[in-house]
Amino acid sequence: MPVATDAMLRAPRVPGGLPFVGHAVSLLKEPLAFLDAQRPLGELVEFRIGRRPAYIVNHPELVLAVLAGPAGRFTRGEIFAKARPLFGQGVVVADGIRHRDRRRALQPLLSAVRLPGYLSTLAELVSERVASWSDGQTVDLNAEMTDLTLNAVAATILGHPLPPRSAETVHRALPIVVSGLARRAYGPAAALLDRLPGRERAQYRAALADIHRVVDALITADESSPALRQLAGGVDVDQLHDDVTSLLIGGSHTTAAAAAWIFILLSRYPQVRSRIKRETGEVLGSRPVTSADLPNLVLTRRVVQETLRLFPPVWLFPRRAVSACDLGGHHVEAGTQVFYSPYSLHRDPRWFPRATSFDPDRWDPERHPQPPRGAYLPFAAGVHGCPGGDFALGELTLLAAAATARCRLDPVLGSRTTPVPAATLGPGPVKMIVNAHP
Repeated sequence: MPVATDAMLRAPRVPGGLPFVGHAVSLLKEPLAFLDAQRPLGELVEFRIGRRPAYIVNHPELVLAVLAGPAGRFTRGEIFAKARPLFGQGVVVADGIRHRDRRRALQPLLSAVRLPGYLSTLAELVSERVASWSDGQTVDLNAEMTDLTLNAVAATILGHPLPPRSAETVHRALPIVVSGLARRAYGPAAALLDRLPGRERAQYRAALADIHRVVDALITADESSPALRQLAGGVDVDQLHDDVTSLLIGGSHTTAAAAAWIFILLSRYPQVRSRIKRETGEVLGSRPVTSADLPNLVLTRRVVQETLRLFPPVWLFPRRAVSACDLGGHHVEAGTQVFYSPYSLHRDPRWFPRATSFDPDRWDPERHPQPPRGAYLPFAAGVHGCPGGDFALGELTLLAAAATARCRLDPVLGSRTTPVPAATLGPGPVKMIVNAHP
């Protein structure tokens, strides 16, 4: 076990903090401002959750040391334990041997062998969705993207469409659940939230119940589907429910947030949108997009990459040190929470010049040096890295191409789009007007 010595570095501390709660209030109420403010302080920065020290890692090498270093040094953090009311023992929150076992059970459904078939189905789904929009129609962007991505996971990975109105239920209930989970993990009165009756507790429990009913309905709608039969092998009904929840919510909520930001950013940068329109015209002509077009949609894919850089759906990850360790010359005590933020890493000007600018061309290796390994982590890394990253990249590229080939989406006049840091870094409510190309 490493022992702290005088030679070890002392991590700089985030200024401020309140008695008894530390920086927990800032992390809950203004998390993006908190992350922007701490980034220049150092490669490893100390802050406090309550009276306990915690750290944020700001250097790619240290991030990879946490995520992909020696096995068993770090486990998942507090928020994952608090997320069990939603995900149970699913792979999204499981740790150690259970995580290994559930990931192995799910991996065949997300294998490279299945991806071409999934992408073909995705291409049909996104083309049908875009074709359903009419010129001049006003759409709720977040609701549209949630409905599309939930149905995409159900139709491809799970092999069965969602029951009617399920996506609408999840879209309404999930933000309530996510806010409740965050309060229970880091809120000043976390220990009291489930002990005292009140409106918050009632809404939280009702929203949880609604999501679990959607998952149960999906399972019972077609228990003979190959995916469900595979998942059900050797596990009880509760574990099957948790696995389906992990796939459905984990595989859609993040993609929906990124999809919404793609269209918001394209509306802000019409010159980039015009370039995608030219690319899709050259690649597609007048036909719908197919999965075979993906290698030729080079700019469109770079737009997706740049969107995931500026607004990574999962913007903050915790880990917990299993035992005392040395992290970049800093002593970290056993049990300490160590965070890394893709949002903060992706906006570090050391790796991304003009870091707050939307510039898809930064991903052209012939024109710009590429960031170091560990500086760009939209899908995490290591044993807990997202196994559906290629699925999400393909889905988002197909969606951006299909929509831009047919129409423009622009916010309703006077609307503001701001990031909402919850379970994902999605935009706030925004209505978009469909303007079909002549």
